[in-house]
Amino acid sequence: MINYIFYTIVSLGCAYLIYQLVLKAQKTFQFNRFFLLGTLLLSLMAPIMEINVLDTMPSITEISLEPSEVSVVSHEILEGVTVAEIQKPKYSIFYILWYVYLTISICFAIRFIKNIFGIIKLTKRSHGRIGSLKLVETNDGKNASSFFNYLFINTESLKDKCYSDSMIQHELVHCNQWHTLDVIVLELLLCAFWFNPFIWFYRMAIVQNHEFIADGNTVQSGIDIINYSQIIIHSSHKEYRVPLTSGFNFIQIKNRITMLHQSQSSVLKRTLKITAALLLFASVFMFSSFKDLKEPLIVVVDAGHGGKDPGNLNEKDIVLRISKQLSKMSNEKIKIITIRDKDKFWSLEDRVNFINDKNADLVISLHTNAYKDTSVGGVEAYYYDKNNYGKKSHDYSKILLQNQLHLFSSKRKIKQAGFYILKNVNCPAVLLELGFITNEKDKAILTNGENQKAIAKSLFKSLLEIRATK
Repeated sequence: MINYIFYTIVSLGCAYLIYQLVLKAQKTFQFNRFFLLGTLLLSLMAPIMEINVLDTMPSITEISLEPSEVSVVSHEILEGVTVAEIQKPKYSIFYILWYVYLTISICFAIRFIKNIFGIIKLTKRSHGRIGSLKLVETNDGKNASSFFNYLFINTESLKDKCYSDSMIQHELVHCNQWHTLDVIVLELLLCAFWFNPFIWFYRMAIVQNHEFIADGNTVQSGIDIINYSQIIIHSSHKEYRVPLTSGFNFIQIKNRITMLHQSQSSVLKRTLKITAALLLFASVFMFSSFKDLKEPLIVVVDAGHGGKDPGNLNEKDIVLRISKQLSKMSNEKIKIITIRDKDKFWSLEDRVNFINDKNADLVISLHTNAYKDTSVGGVEAYYYDKNNYGKKSHDYSKILLQNQLHLFSSKRKIKQAGFYILKNVNCPAVLLELGFITNEKDKAILTNGENQKAIAKSLFKSLLEIRATK
């Protein structure tokens, strides 16, 4: 989230700077309108586009959590499967900031809804028609403003024919150009992105560009430019305007007068400016959208047993080879840290201390299962539910288990267990039993080099999905 905020602020800032330096002074008003709206929306979407494409999480079928009747051969003691209430994490600065953000966003949303209902109330009044405009007379201020095809105007203003003719033509442009839709989009974005300063700059730029468009079209319709300029100047003293409407009273008078009397540049110059703006924004867009914004998922892989502790048959060698294959896939998205890279004995205490020193996001302890009934096979996942990480450990277990089912024909269950590592690490943890070494089919898979690579790939795929959920 922090990275998303950073990249949206940077990309919006760069796009706004491009507009200010390249396009603002040009009388390419319609292009400027769509450039501002387009860059605004694309800059907000760009940082998550790569994540949506590459890290899309497939649907996961429900896995039964009922206790298994099959016993597990293990050197650790299963302490029970009683479900306990998972403790909620203590409040932190991130929770406080989240609630502050939510409170302010709700305030903006309430303001927006209040303004919408205020306009709806005005539209209920009796109204006349001037062309496609529905004229609603009000007693609030003297300036006119429009909301879609509704024109709100003080009755006294209609008595001044010079003003009313210019104003009606001006507001008719707002109506025909659907400028109200732009305003509504901006207001909705402000409810969610009020903290981004460039949203506010964009809002001012877009509303100002609306006025440039309306001014230009009004003069082109035959209204005298000198008289119209005087009306703009006089209207600066009439500041009230109905919220969420496009208005004749926009007060940046100097910019409007300057733009109204400015000569249009040559076609070549306008083309070069537009091309430069598009190329510059394309660079900004690529910078934002092709950047992976998520922090790497730090995963400690614990290849079970080792050294004097062989596990079930040749379990220690099998899980070590799979662990090594998985470590080769470590990259900027998934950082793999292995506890052992050779046949060495590690005590459970040493393993837990190692894991906690790494500030890991997840621990996967790799094992192979065994049972006296050689027909029993399949993968199993264990998690510990009596700490703060129980919910995440369970969810991650589902993903890790699901992606192994295409390799092992038998479907097993997720189980709760009090294994030492699961209980004592300071992060979500899953103990994964990769098949039964006592089952001929599972053994053939586990001892085959290509299948070990396939198991590692499926584990890495699961880690990508887990990372997408963070």
